[in-house]
Amino acid sequence: MIQQIVEIVSTTLLLALALGALSAAVPSMGGGQKGRKPGYRSIIWGALAGVALGGVLTIVHLLIPRQINRQDITFWALIPTVILAAVTLVMVWRVRGRARKGVEASSTQRRAALWVAAAYAAMATFRVAPTALLQIRTFVSPNTSLVSTDTVKNIVGYLIGVALVALLAVGVRKLCERGALLAPIMSTVGVGILTLTHVILIVRILQAKRIIHLPGAIFESIAWTINHEDAITLVATALAAVASILVWIRSRSLPKDGPNPAVRRLRLAEAKSWRRLSAGSLLACAAAGAVLTIGAAISSATVELSQPEPFEVSGDQAVVQLDKVSDGHLHRFAYTTSTGIEVRFIVIQKAGSSFGVGLDACEICGPTGYYEKDGKVICKLCEVAMNIATIGFKGGCNPIPIDYEVSNGTLSVPIAQLEAAASVFA
Repeated sequence: MIQQIVEIVSTTLLLALALGALSAAVPSMGGGQKGRKPGYRSIIWGALAGVALGGVLTIVHLLIPRQINRQDITFWALIPTVILAAVTLVMVWRVRGRARKGVEASSTQRRAALWVAAAYAAMATFRVAPTALLQIRTFVSPNTSLVSTDTVKNIVGYLIGVALVALLAVGVRKLCERGALLAPIMSTVGVGILTLTHVILIVRILQAKRIIHLPGAIFESIAWTINHEDAITLVATALAAVASILVWIRSRSLPKDGPNPAVRRLRLAEAKSWRRLSAGSLLACAAAGAVLTIGAAISSATVELSQPEPFEVSGDQAVVQLDKVSDGHLHRFAYTTSTGIEVRFIVIQKAGSSFGVGLDACEICGPTGYYEKDGKVICKLCEVAMNIATIGFKGGCNPIPIDYEVSNGTLSVPIAQLEAAASVFA
């Protein structure tokens, strides 16, 4: 249950904070005596479109995993996402600037801002949705029934996490509506932080494809950022907490007097609603922070990876005896690179003389590793059970594949491959 809460919150919270703030910053649309339709509707529809696209990709990936390379899809989806983020923020500030000058944005400008913001929400959500949806596969643990206690706990944990994230998104939107500058500033910070993670992932993919080569210090900084993404989410959550405190302070200076008792009651009720909003948002931020720290510590401590097994180094090869890995179980090995970084790789017999060989890490969850449970190979971070037949292929939460050769009763992995993988475990 705790694992499900941690996973869904860590996966979606940063996106929810960014879209929540942005939904308060995009202009309203419409007109006439009845006023405009709220601009946040465009963000909601964009996010729903992103979930739908992510759902389609998830289904396709589950049906034909070998034909889907999620790394390539992620790369080509992130580029327009970053561009749309920049355009969205520019349009938000332009509309804000015109409003300060007393010049109302035209209907065309508002419509353009709404469409761009909706497109950004769709693409940013599409980036996250497959990982969040794949988590549903972990509801039913291996060798348990659909109506077991563990299954119910997993479903409840997932729903609690979704509810907490949604609550924070709505809370941030309502907080940003309480200040003239709070909405554009918070949306810029939220979208900016989220875009930073997107840019870093683009750079990492380019590095993995050997299209670019980064200096060691820069690459180590990027690797640290990727491996500590929850810290970035915590920073964004802390900023939302600061916004809650600012709204609470502002509520104390709201006018409470009025020309008659009815007006005074209305103003007192408004100030009270501001305080309730700030207190509720602050409590939600604290809950999210506890999930990302205490909850993550508890969930990560539930599974311990098996100790690496011995192997031999012969020339430029790491050599494993086949009789040690031909039992159909997961075997873990660790090689210390020339820079002192421990690179783990796993081997499992799939069928006959076929083996699944890969790093003890994946492109999605990083170097958290895999463990075996009830005959299944499971990702320690997201609890997704691997299809053993697909281990050794790219995509999804599969281990990052590495080259190997089987001959003369041994399985050999090039040392050069393990040295090159040091950045994954840095």
